[in-house]
Amino acid sequence: MLSEIRLVELELFSFCNRTCSFCPNHFVDRISENKLLPIDIFEKVVQELKSYDYSNFISLSRYCEPLAFRDILDSRIEYIRKHLPKVSIVANTNGDYDYEGVDIDELTVMDYDFKLSKEELGPVERTSRPYVVRNMRLGKINYRGGALDIRKKFVRDFPCHEPKHFIGIDYTGYVMPCCNLRSDVDIHKPYVLGDLRKFTLQQIYDNQIASTFRKNVSELDFPDVCIRCTKKAGRYTAEKPSIMNLPS
Repeated sequence: MLSEIRLVELELFSFCNRTCSFCPNHFVDRISENKLLPIDIFEKVVQELKSYDYSNFISLSRYCEPLAFRDILDSRIEYIRKHLPKVSIVANTNGDYDYEGVDIDELTVMDYDFKLSKEELGPVERTSRPYVVRNMRLGKINYRGGALDIRKKFVRDFPCHEPKHFIGIDYTGYVMPCCNLRSDVDIHKPYVLGDLRKFTLQQIYDNQIASTFRKNVSELDFPDVCIRCTKKAGRYTAEKPSIMNLPS
């Protein structure tokens, strides 16, 4: 049931201005053309979440740079605020674009370039939105469901409950079970859970593909794209998800 969902990752458009080696965007073109999540699908998702009185987290990141098109971002945030006033809106950014005054509850600025001093890393309090987190520097790189050519000896031996609490919506309108899987990477396409052009979120979450995937990974029966994944529950999908400056 959608009542189990703690984080909806909603990709508003495709564009990212970087081609980082630790991201599939270094071989999937996200620069030459910006493709928008169709507005009817965006509004359909928000209205369905409204019908369930959804009050957890919405992330306006996935593999795009959400601040690259501020007009689109601001208008979508305004719509979410109007119809889902209880949700917390969060996002990650590479820090290349101005974020002053953006109406986001928590914005994580990723220190991909190792430019920040030790004093600058960690939470930075602000009296108005956004509450800014200057993220710790990159540690071990996740192999992104096998999309990156990273050799690992690690074999996952603990269950994954992320697909129970997470919904990823790509700019394509396709729904994915995990933040590491995306519909524009060939080896991930078999794990598309459904198409929002044809079905509701609830129908997709309840369908046989999604139900079987959740059951399998919770019982250590991992497909190839998951077998070497080290990811545990994130701060928005954990048992007690919270924004860092709010009580958990």
